[in-house]
Amino acid sequence: MPIRMPLIRRFKKADLEKVYRISDISLKEEYPRELFISIQELWNQGFLVVEISNEVVGFICGVVENSKTSRILMLAVHPFYRNRGLGGEILKNFIEVSSNRGLSKVTLEVRVSSESVITFYQKRGFQLAGRLEDFYTDGEDGFKMVRYL
Repeated sequence: MPIRMPLIRRFKKADLEKVYRISDISLKEEYPRELFISIQELWNQGFLVVEISNEVVGFICGVVENSKTSRILMLAVHPFYRNRGLGGEILKNFIEVSSNRGLSKVTLEVRVSSESVITFYQKRGFQLAGRLEDFYTDGEDGFKMVRYL
């Protein structure tokens, strides 16, 4: 049976457990399930999932910070589905949603040790915009990154 093309759509509450598991597997920070529902309630259009054959395999979620800026809070793809362009596609969709809302800037934070993640965002137009000392719960510093639309 051939693999279907990926579908990018808005997060639904029925996706919660799958998104939570992908987050738990992929991200160093631990987040409560309720956080994902809160993020959806803040900006439903900015919480997207990518699914293949009706299975959620990745997600991106963000918020509108102000009249000009959206902020990516998390982006993760299940390890089995990485390196297939899915992260780039879902990021592209988030940027389009931000642009369509009239926003002119997207920001995010990334661990200073996550060189491959930093490179991923730089290849997609993000620039380093400052260091955030002791940003993560384990004490690691972060980098602020920004992309102008």
